[in-house]
Amino acid sequence: MDEEIACSVKQCIEHVLPEQRVFVSSDPEDLKPGDEWVVKILTALESAKCVLALVTERGLKRKWVWFETGRTWFSQVKLIPCCLGRIRKDNLPAPFSGLMAINVDELRGAQALFTALQEQFGTQARTPNYEEFVGTMTRLDLRAEEKNKILEDAFALEIMRDIDSTMKSLSPAQRETIRQFAIYGELNTSGARSMVKKTGVNMEQWSVPSFLVQKTGWLISNPGNTTYDDVEQNVYSINATLRPYLRAYFSKEK
Repeated sequence: MDEEIACSVKQCIEHVLPEQRVFVSSDPEDLKPGDEWVVKILTALESAKCVLALVTERGLKRKWVWFETGRTWFSQVKLIPCCLGRIRKDNLPAPFSGLMAINVDELRGAQALFTALQEQFGTQARTPNYEEFVGTMTRLDLRAEEKNKILEDAFALEIMRDIDSTMKSLSPAQRETIRQFAIYGELNTSGARSMVKKTGVNMEQWSVPSFLVQKTGWLISNPGNTTYDDVEQNVYSINATLRPYLRAYFSKEK
């Protein structure tokens, strides 16, 4: 569930320290079809000079996270717990609590991470963009949490089927309008039109959000909206309950 986060951390580290190779067990570049994955993971742990443990509430439920990090206690390789989301460095379970951890979704934590890597591997080729890194960690954590909730929802399959069926009845411009609302949560008519137009989609079959309120039930007309929206200032919001499912749908469509 945290694969996207781990791969993003890898990409950033290799950008800053291009001479270092980062192994991520969930990255297709590191574990290819047909590989003996257990052997490759153990080999990577044996040769590692430093191990970053991505510690999230989701990850701690997976036995392999404990297995992989536990290997470092025997090899005496430096292990840095990188906390994200609801798991913070001051509420880590044992044995992680016995190590100096960092919160990678905080500016100070991001700086501490790359300082530790510089001490371990030498001068950085590039200076990290800490604010961008923190923003990416926060965004990807929220996305992973949304996906996790969907997996735990007994009605998720039925909801996703309904979304897929309704999407097939919409034009590309109408689907893009829904996608923009799934991203931003709330837009007025003018803003929605502008965001959709920027994507380059054919606007001939674009519909105002008020039409999609009736057509899909996924958009909500905010209080204070007028019957006639001549200046396109009526504001609409995405259904908060369905928003994670719609975001998951568009993520799958990439």
